[in-house]
Amino acid sequence: MIQLNQHITPDPEVIVTELEGKEAVLLHLGTRMYFTLNETGLRIWQMLSSGLTPGEISERLLKEFDISPEKARESALNLIHELIQEKLVKISDG
Repeated sequence: MIQLNQHITPDPEVIVTELEGKEAVLLHLGTRMYFTLNETGLRIWQMLSSGLTPGEISERLLKEFDISPEKARESALNLIHELIQEKLVKISDG
């Protein structure tokens, strides 16, 4: 289970292409699988890339989008869980 204070970083083999700042396509060079992100997903990816924890991302989503604290937390954790399953990010406790 993902903890709100864990550090999660993009896999170095992932290339990101942003499409007009509203969505993005992630390509894992090792698996050759791609994954698309909507605007909120792209924002979560950007925050993961800058070193924020899931808890910090939830707080930022709450401020940037008109959503409840529960929806912010759920959106961040659900996407991060998917990214982990697709091997696009790595978890560390550091």
